[in-house]
Amino acid sequence: MPEITGVKERRGRARVSVDGEPWAELDAAVAIERGLREGAAFSWEELAEIREAGERPLAMTRALNLLGYRARSEGEVRERLGRHDGYATETVEAVIGRLGELGYLDDEEFARQRAQEKARKYGPRRVSADLMNSGVGRDLASRAVADEFEGRSELADARSAASRRYNGGGSEAEARRVYGFLARRGYSAGVCAEVAREHRGPAQS
Repeated sequence: MPEITGVKERRGRARVSVDGEPWAELDAAVAIERGLREGAAFSWEELAEIREAGERPLAMTRALNLLGYRARSEGEVRERLGRHDGYATETVEAVIGRLGELGYLDDEEFARQRAQEKARKYGPRRVSADLMNSGVGRDLASRAVADEFEGRSELADARSAASRRYNGGGSEAEARRVYGFLARRGYSAGVCAEVAREHRGPAQS
């Protein structure tokens, strides 16, 4: 049966080793309450339950700190707590669920606000990619982008973005720069080509 071989407490946290290997960092009060001390033995099932109970307050504090900086998607919080901070899957899912119940996590609202913010500067493809990179699912990202750009002209938006950056001097070199600039901003290839042709000038058409 697995044996607790080390418990080091510091600042309300307990770093616990099992069978000589680092196992988990838990809330110190939970570690004491559950009897985690050197020499104590537990089954792996018992340890899994203790780990979730001990990690949950720490993971919740970490999640709230993350959300205090800016809004985040469920995927972002899950990534940070799981792969980055190393909390157990059961702990992460419990915290995600509780944050959802409390209204701190709402992917639909996050996607809507993020799309609205990014659409001031970028085209649909870039906004969609940004949402997915922020942990939003593909279908939800597509809906948020479609809603945000509904009734808007992608061509007009691209023309406006290019005119703020380039003076329309009418050259092949400027046309290439305009195309690359708009492509990086997330406008479609057809729109990029159309605006680039306009910046090439009539003499080059």
